[in-house]
Amino acid sequence: MLEEKPRCWRLNYAGEFHLDITPSIKNPGCPAGGELVPDKKLQEWKPSNPKGFKALFDLRAALQPRIGMRKAAAAMDRAMEEVAPFPEQARLKGVLRRTVQLAKRHRDVYFETDKTGSAPISIIITTLAARSYEHCVQQFEYDTEFDLLSDIVRLMPNFIETREVRGGCIEWYVWNETTAGENFAEKWNAKPQLAAAFFDWHTRFLAQTEAVASAAGLDALTKSLSAGFGSSPVKMAFDQMTKEVSAARTQGKLVLLPSVGLMSGVDGGTAVRRNTFFGAD
Repeated sequence: MLEEKPRCWRLNYAGEFHLDITPSIKNPGCPAGGELVPDKKLQEWKPSNPKGFKALFDLRAALQPRIGMRKAAAAMDRAMEEVAPFPEQARLKGVLRRTVQLAKRHRDVYFETDKTGSAPISIIITTLAARSYEHCVQQFEYDTEFDLLSDIVRLMPNFIETREVRGGCIEWYVWNETTAGENFAEKWNAKPQLAAAFFDWHTRFLAQTEAVASAAGLDALTKSLSAGFGSSPVKMAFDQMTKEVSAARTQGKLVLLPSVGLMSGVDGGTAVRRNTFFGAD
């Protein structure tokens, strides 16, 4: 079914999928190759630059964080004379893309029953996460990727610009840095409840991120993750992890490293015996 929107036409497919089609013309005032898109309500052209936005996001996502694993490495050095280096992890998506993915999933779950349309739009979440990621990887070093993710989430609101106008009201700005004049948060200024909804969601997302970090035991971790991201995907992830651990144990590749825990595919440590289900055997 075709649905008319303020700046595009939306083609709705079966289920939850849709495709937005936006007509555009070149923006002669944007040296970065931006575009102008029509705004039905305002009856005027508005600046945009989706290609430039994607290019900037990709540049930020390519920035490599400094992940030290210092605490674990120091503990291992004290416990073992020689430890083989950790295998290089394949970062198929990278921390930034994973953060955006998790944030959007948490938003969807948090606003699942909301009928007011107050959920933060994806472009705001993506922009704030990308700017926060760039700041974090350029300024800090982290022990783990999860520490980095937590900082990205914590600092996202720092990149929202505010201006006080007449009457003490606040205007909000989340700029598209690749073109002049596109404020992703422009609707917040007409509907302040949208800004309030963003900050309510962000507070909850940050709290649940920190709860995951402090969860003790698999049951507590599962419960914490399910509360924020839904029980179905969490169950699928843990089922897959269980299969991989079982396979590594069967193949004799599962080892226990002091102060680190169970790992597979590394030298050193104590091998975990295969479970034959025959009691002492």
